[in-house]
Amino acid sequence: MPKKRIGELAIQFNTDIDEAVALAKAKLPPEFISGRGNNLWITEEGVELLSESYLIEEITPRHYVGKVLKQCPNKRYDYVYSKEIKKRVPVLMPQKLIGKMVGKTITFEAIESTSGTSYRYARRGR
Repeated sequence: MPKKRIGELAIQFNTDIDEAVALAKAKLPPEFISGRGNNLWITEEGVELLSESYLIEEITPRHYVGKVLKQCPNKRYDYVYSKEIKKRVPVLMPQKLIGKMVGKTITFEAIESTSGTSYRYARRGR
């Protein structure tokens, strides 16, 4: 059964070798990997699984920091001004924080969809 070196795969997928090693160790079972460090060898089945992993784009929300200005007419939202996006946006707040964050600085995340961008509160440290 032919095997491929992790360095060849890193070149094939236009990525750095350390990232390829980390992805291989995270996504593949141990029986598809042999060797240590940057001298890893991946079986054919492992190469197929890794190529699928590189094709899938992982969704990562964008986080912003802003100051809560006031509550929106819809009580579940607060208006937040962020210097990064340079505008005031409505941010969905959790139930326990409704009406309690005016004047405070919060972290929130942007969620993009086909209908537009919406924002929701994000706990610090996530």
